[in-house]
Amino acid sequence: MAADAPPATPGGASPSEGTGGSPTSHPRTTPRAVHIVDNPETRVHRMADLISLLGVSLAIVMVLLLGAYAQSTTQGITTDVQEVSSILQRLLVAPVNLFSGIVTLVLPAAVIIDLAVRREPRRILEAIGASVAGFAITIGAVYVARAVGSDDVVRSLSVGFGDDAQVTLPVYIAGVAALLTVAGRRGTRRTLTVSWNILWAALAVAVISGIVTLPAALVTVLLGRLAGLGFRYTLGSTTDRAYGDSLVEGIERAGFTPKRLVRADPTTDLVGEELDELSTALGRTRHGRVYALTTVENHHLIVVALDADQHAAGFLTKLWSSLRLRGIDARADVSLRHSAEATALVSHAARGAGVHTARVLGMSQARDTMIVVYQRPLFARPLSELDPDDVTDETVDAIWEQVLKAHHVGISHRSLSADTVMVGRDELVNLPTVWLTSWELGEVATSELAKRIDRSQLVALLAPIVGAERAVAAAFRALGDEGVEQFAPMLQAIALPRSTRLALKSSPADLGGLRKEIVERLPDADVEPEKIARFGLRTVLTIAAGIFAAYLVFASFNTEQVLEVLRDSNPWWLLVALGWSMTTFFGAAVALMAFSPIKLPWNRALLAQVAAAYLALAAPAGVGPAALNMRLLTRRKVSAPLAVATVALVQVSAVVVTVVGLVTLSLITGSEGTLAALPSSSVLIGVVGTAVVIALAMVVPRVRSWALGRLRPMMRQTWPRLAQVLGQPWRLALGIGGNLLLTVAYVGAFDATLRAFGQGLPLIDVTVLFLLGNAAGAIVPTPGGLGVVEGALTAGLISAGLPKEIAASVVVLFRLLSYWARIPLGFFAMRFLQRKGEL
Repeated sequence: MAADAPPATPGGASPSEGTGGSPTSHPRTTPRAVHIVDNPETRVHRMADLISLLGVSLAIVMVLLLGAYAQSTTQGITTDVQEVSSILQRLLVAPVNLFSGIVTLVLPAAVIIDLAVRREPRRILEAIGASVAGFAITIGAVYVARAVGSDDVVRSLSVGFGDDAQVTLPVYIAGVAALLTVAGRRGTRRTLTVSWNILWAALAVAVISGIVTLPAALVTVLLGRLAGLGFRYTLGSTTDRAYGDSLVEGIERAGFTPKRLVRADPTTDLVGEELDELSTALGRTRHGRVYALTTVENHHLIVVALDADQHAAGFLTKLWSSLRLRGIDARADVSLRHSAEATALVSHAARGAGVHTARVLGMSQARDTMIVVYQRPLFARPLSELDPDDVTDETVDAIWEQVLKAHHVGISHRSLSADTVMVGRDELVNLPTVWLTSWELGEVATSELAKRIDRSQLVALLAPIVGAERAVAAAFRALGDEGVEQFAPMLQAIALPRSTRLALKSSPADLGGLRKEIVERLPDADVEPEKIARFGLRTVLTIAAGIFAAYLVFASFNTEQVLEVLRDSNPWWLLVALGWSMTTFFGAAVALMAFSPIKLPWNRALLAQVAAAYLALAAPAGVGPAALNMRLLTRRKVSAPLAVATVALVQVSAVVVTVVGLVTLSLITGSEGTLAALPSSSVLIGVVGTAVVIALAMVVPRVRSWALGRLRPMMRQTWPRLAQVLGQPWRLALGIGGNLLLTVAYVGAFDATLRAFGQGLPLIDVTVLFLLGNAAGAIVPTPGGLGVVEGALTAGLISAGLPKEIAASVVVLFRLLSYWARIPLGFFAMRFLQRKGEL
């Protein structure tokens, strides 16, 4: 046990405490000493400051935009205020001088004196430094506005007219705003509240007096806030967390008298202190600081301290999960108290349903910390610390029993891991006792999706401990065949806590093994991962890349010339192009029905292809149809391997049809005497160049290995299904015909769009240009090939001799008819299929 240190100071930290280093232990300054082992942080980087910093930056941009593009409005407001009356103008001469003196001299002095009285010399230096930074940033902003600002922006920030107009940003206002920002949060001290009110009043007087414009006044304060928040976040803020005496007093207000208090969460390294496994496991899963508490009556409890400066980060984490995952709603924890009360509510509801969980014994608030005291499960150990040989089927079944008790009353945990499950043994009946802890993410009146995620988390956390076979067998015992089939699609990494993902990586058992075990027991089960993520980082990056590429393509063209050419286009040829675009759905549906191992209804196959047009908003080119086709088959009880083989066969046949079609077109195209003519030189150069690059790349061993690695699995998947199709020639002919119709329809839409502008190219050139553009969209995985297809097609048409403006018009209109116009149809088709249970 650590030796006692000198008495703690009233602020809650002993004189020997710092921002880190070795933990400290000290008695309280009362006759009854409390042994505290902790590692207090005296300065923290608040997430709320970073969020405010981003918000202020956005606000500056918005004010400048409004000042520039709503100039008449902002000038009108300023003029209306200034022309209230000429008498008011004369009366404000004295207030302007008075407020200037107060803002520049009295306010800073009052704040600094207040900080000196509170004995915060470091904050005084930081406030002065932030004030200097505010001055510097504002001066720099004036210089930048004069040097590179647009005329509209400069006018919105200037006072005067004509040559006498000058950009006016009162630097002393920005300096004072930065000083007040670093001095503390507005509502914490009366001095700061009054100072901010006087600052805004002084700005109002300055605007009325015509000393500064309304946009300039707002920008000045925001620049000061920007400097202050940046200073405060970079250097850190003095924490107002409850440590030492403050923490002990909060525990006493919750109804308990501490004798010993030891920090248990993994953010600290308690040298010389031995912590029990249970407290350490809870420290790894709880949000906030976790302490092992021993009372004067020798009761062992758990204390969780929730700090206000961490609340914003926790809320953003929950909000991100809610936005990213389908069916997961973040609780509206608008305050720290609300968060603690919501967690206590879920824990109490679970306990009322018969779930073994730690009871909330008391709550209180000390400084900026909410303190929650929990019952400590007796004679229990975390599942993560048990020897795998000691985890019997009886224990696993007891864990399932507790989870299902919560689910039966509509409660989900949403963060089950081997550290949140505690296992003990009831000596009276010699049966395992299981406790579920850490309900911070739990919810009452939960959704079915949240329950399915809980069950997948439980199977996944058990697999590294007892093995995939026993984990799946226990799930079948608890849920039956139907219950296991319902949660199986949730077995995916995104639905698991981080600790479970790490355990699976270091274990022979993995998610693929779990799915395999389920399929062995239920051969017809659909275990393919269900899409529960609305988007991920890759989706965000691909959408951003597509938008950027589209901007580069379209920004280089003269919009007026493009619109003029569009007005001159032939509407009848545009209708033909739209008809060809819709025909592609029929070709894709025919190919799917031909290669499908079961009989598919014609309308369902067709609607699936239409729905794929909606998925093109988020999925790379070609991925949407493949995903929907596979889903359509698996929902009709086609096994996952057979569905994959079918979809792969559809794609392979499309490639074959494309290659054979190119060769055939080059031989049979007879227009303009091109019976045996080759494509134009520009197309030939592109094709030959691509072939040479591919041939040279295949010489490199790594590239060759990569290519073979991609082709071999596809061939292994498609060959058995291809052998079956070859035994039914009519199916093969129908599949090839469908893919041929698909390709011909796209080429026909492209050619009709060209003819709408009075342009004509040999059909082989049109085909090659379209296929090259489509291939570029497939190689660069932007949603629907956005930006990439446009760039490739435009470049190809320009190289074929079309004027730049006409080439741009052709591509824009072709993509409008073959991509954008089909998305609304895809949306309604998707909704219809979902309502019918087809997807």
